[in-house]
Amino acid sequence: MNTVKISNYFFSLLSLILITSLIGCGSGNDDNKVIDSTKPIITVTGVNPVTIIQNSIYADAGATAVDAVDGTVITVTSGTVDTATLGAYILTYTATDLAGNSSTATRTVNVIAPVLSGVAAAGGAIVGTVTVKGSLGLSVSTTIKADGHYNVDVTGLTPPYRIRAQGTVGGKTYKIYSYAQASDIGNTINVSPFTDLIIANTAQQIAESFFDSNTTTSLDPVELALQETALQVKLQAVFSTLGLDTAIDLLRTTFSTDHSGLDAALDLIQIGTAQNNIVTITNLLDGSTIVDDISDLGDNTEVIVIDPIEVEEAISDIQAIANLFQILSNAFIDGLPAPSVIEDIFSLDFIENDSSIDQFLTEITTDPTLVGLGFASVSISDLDSTAGTASVAFNIVLQEEVEREIETWFAVKDSVLGWQLQGDQRIVDVSDFQYICNDYDGQDDVIGVCGINTSLIDEDFTNNSINELAIASATVSLIDGSDGSTVKHIIYLGTPVTGTAGELNVYNEASGAYQGEWRAFGLAVGEINPAIILAGDIIEYRIYTENLDLSSPATPAVTVGSEVATYRDSVLYAPSSIGLYPNATTETITAIAEYQIGTDLTLEWILTEGTVSDAVLIDISDPQGNSIQIWDESFTASDTNVTLSAATFNEAVADNPNFDAATANYMVFIRIYAVDPLTGQVHSTDYRADVVSTALMCDHESGWDDNADGGLGAPINPNSFTDYLSVIGGCGGSLQFSSTEIAGKSLVKFDEILSFFDTGSATSSDPATGEISDNSAEPAIPFQWYVETIGDHTFLVIYTDSSIATDLPAGVSFRETNTLISLNGSQGVSGTTYHFVKYSEQSNYGDMVRNIGIDGEIWNSSEVLQ
Repeated sequence: MNTVKISNYFFSLLSLILITSLIGCGSGNDDNKVIDSTKPIITVTGVNPVTIIQNSIYADAGATAVDAVDGTVITVTSGTVDTATLGAYILTYTATDLAGNSSTATRTVNVIAPVLSGVAAAGGAIVGTVTVKGSLGLSVSTTIKADGHYNVDVTGLTPPYRIRAQGTVGGKTYKIYSYAQASDIGNTINVSPFTDLIIANTAQQIAESFFDSNTTTSLDPVELALQETALQVKLQAVFSTLGLDTAIDLLRTTFSTDHSGLDAALDLIQIGTAQNNIVTITNLLDGSTIVDDISDLGDNTEVIVIDPIEVEEAISDIQAIANLFQILSNAFIDGLPAPSVIEDIFSLDFIENDSSIDQFLTEITTDPTLVGLGFASVSISDLDSTAGTASVAFNIVLQEEVEREIETWFAVKDSVLGWQLQGDQRIVDVSDFQYICNDYDGQDDVIGVCGINTSLIDEDFTNNSINELAIASATVSLIDGSDGSTVKHIIYLGTPVTGTAGELNVYNEASGAYQGEWRAFGLAVGEINPAIILAGDIIEYRIYTENLDLSSPATPAVTVGSEVATYRDSVLYAPSSIGLYPNATTETITAIAEYQIGTDLTLEWILTEGTVSDAVLIDISDPQGNSIQIWDESFTASDTNVTLSAATFNEAVADNPNFDAATANYMVFIRIYAVDPLTGQVHSTDYRADVVSTALMCDHESGWDDNADGGLGAPINPNSFTDYLSVIGGCGGSLQFSSTEIAGKSLVKFDEILSFFDTGSATSSDPATGEISDNSAEPAIPFQWYVETIGDHTFLVIYTDSSIATDLPAGVSFRETNTLISLNGSQGVSGTTYHFVKYSEQSNYGDMVRNIGIDGEIWNSSEVLQ
């Protein structure tokens, strides 16, 4: 054995001995063996769940893991976050120790739209807009919804955000402010008088000044929270009585504008406008006040004191009054209610713009445009629970659009029926003191002008005075809102014809004449300077039974002592003297110039930025000065076109028997209205056209040639079906007609008898049968008949051909379309004379393609039902 082999031998032997000894040490006893079965503990780093804004950059903070045996363990992240797509994403963190024990943890990442939302209210939902301004000065605005909620997409704006709500509540104009940080995205951030005061105290300046400033200085979040808490302390007595938690966040707590909770507090507490940095906080129930110095961060000692019983009673009354509007709205959800359904909502002494309760109920329960009626920003003021009286201001909502005009009614508490509405208690119909700019020709040949519309109408004299004299004159005064007494301007209203009652028109001191509702902006006599009209000013109406004294035309006067009543409204916005006119398209201008009565009319326009669509007026005059007038408000604010049907015009013609629908000439006037949604100022454009009518008259008949076509006869100048519809339009349209009127009966003209058998369903797909006969020995001619409706017209159609009437030559066919235009007697009753306009076609002179054919005969016939 050599040395190498000996060495390998001993090494192998020693290894075997060592292995054997180790096995022997553990044999029969493993109590000292350590088994690792504990999972690592994972800690998610940072916020969980985390919310990020869509399209932002997301850097995950990850997670850490610690194991009891192995110490720090590596974590592995799975899952992804698509920041471009809204949604909730799950990231999973996994950690595994050396023994193979594994544990997981998750983080939710919510990708949300960059939207700020909340409620803008001040004792009622603000009717207006919310503007959000980023820290770099860029801003974006949106309209506040009827319930006070707003949503603003702040894409492109850099946080933090300054927020302004601007609009009206209860006849008052508001500009109130709030503030949001990046963390408020996706959550609630309110705008109210409370948030306005919090921002002012934190910024130590008027909130409006902080919003308007170009500084990028942000509010300290800690100080913002302290000032929010401080205001809570000031108002805690009110909040506690209303059942609001002491932890309520006035900036961020979600609430509804239903006069409960936080909204109820806004009904009871008034935050005044800062004067020399001092804000007065008023308890509206008893008039008591405290003050807040917004320049002093520590000025938080005074608190509002209230009577809990008085608060509970007031809130109960406020909610009861507001509920009347909800009941009224519910009654119009799906249709028009019967007057009896809603009459208990109104008091017996109800008056609304000169209308009694009976007149008012009749009007609102028969007006189809009121289906879906709603109310916004219902605001109760001047509440006296003991006397049972209050004022309530509100905005009407139609077709989901909030009307800008504010209505103010009174409410009274009946001992049996509870709270009821009294209307505005005005014994005249007071038209809105409304700013309007009008372009008179739509072509810029005449420069558009701006001014004011105002007028009064007195129709019911019985509520005027003991002597029931008509209202004959009035003054409309613009009064300085800062002192409530200084008169800035007076507009005199009178009746154009002395001694007559009715509509009071604006008197022009310069011309010595009346000019309808209009007073132009300007500096001349008979005009009003728009610069003197400011938000917060007062419009005062004084009405008289004596005629306007015009003995000195340049200085009109009212008769002292004859004043019947005085009413006041508030100026909500200063006017604009720049017109934002809608413009009709070229196609619309052509359509107006070529319009024929009895046909459809489509109007289309382009809005100027900053306006929305409001209404259109169509006025058509005949040479004698008679006219038909149609108002259309059926479209939404975003629509820029409307089609008025032929039936609409025919109905207007039928309602005015003096209008000459058969004239060859008439004037078409169209006015398109747009409105500034923030201020309610109207901007309108006029279009006029002198039209030479090509419409065929009601008595039109096609000339006939008996000798044409080998003696079969044919029209000399055949008419089209469109001509036929024009004739029907000239007759005022067709009457409704049903097959049951003539099924089983006959129509007789002289010796010709058309018998209509009661077979089939008398529809075009399943016609009934009949026959034509006379007193001769000639055989009757069978036919098929049916009743159909096309557009606005109902037609009785009679058809026959050689397959139906076998005595006719092969290939011969005949069709007659009958339209009932009038009758003597009652429809469906024997002995009634039916007056038809007929459109006849025959295969020997036409192609029998009725709706687009140009080869029919138009004629008139009167037949008696037997």
